[in-house]
Amino acid sequence: MSDKNRFTIADWKSWPPNERWELISGIAYNMSPAPRVPHQEKAFDLACKLGNYLEGKPCKVYMAPLDVFLEEDAETGDTVVEPDVFALCDTSKIQEYGIHGAPDFVAEVLSESTAHKDFGIKRDLYKRAGVREYWIIHSDTGFVYQYILKDGRFGPLQEYRKGETVKSAVFPDFSWICP
Repeated sequence: MSDKNRFTIADWKSWPPNERWELISGIAYNMSPAPRVPHQEKAFDLACKLGNYLEGKPCKVYMAPLDVFLEEDAETGDTVVEPDVFALCDTSKIQEYGIHGAPDFVAEVLSESTAHKDFGIKRDLYKRAGVREYWIIHSDTGFVYQYILKDGRFGPLQEYRKGETVKSAVFPDFSWICP
C-alpha cells in the first residue's frame, strides 16, 4: 500500500470478517448499516424474477453479499464490490470465494447514502469493467435508470417510472415492472 488512504485486496482480506467493505480503485467504502426493507424488497423481487427467467439457461443470478472482483488478478488488485443483484453467463468466472470478472448485468438499489457512489463511481467502474447492462433502482420512488454498454460507453440513459416496464438489453426476453 503506497498511500495510507488507498488499499489493496490483500489489505481488504486482512480486515475483520464481520465488517462489509467495498474497495473501489483502492478506496474503502463501508457497507453498513444494513439496507432498509424497501431496498431488500426491490432487490429480492428482481433477483427472483430474473432467476426464474434464467432457469435452464447457462446464466446465473446472484445477490449481495457476494464479492465481485473486477480485475484479472484479484490478489494484487484494488477493487472488490458487492452488487445488490447481478447475473453472469460466463460460469468460468464463478469461484468459491466470489466472482472473478465483470457480470453481464448489474442492478444496484439506490439508498440515500449510496446515490453518489451508484450514479458516479460505480457506474464508471462498471463501464470500464465491461458490464453490459447496469440498472439503478430507486428504493423510494421505484424509478429505474438503465445504462446499456455500447462501444465501451454507457448511454443513452433510459429512465423508467413506477409501474412502467423495463426491458433488458442483455436478456431480451426479460422485463421487469418498476415497483
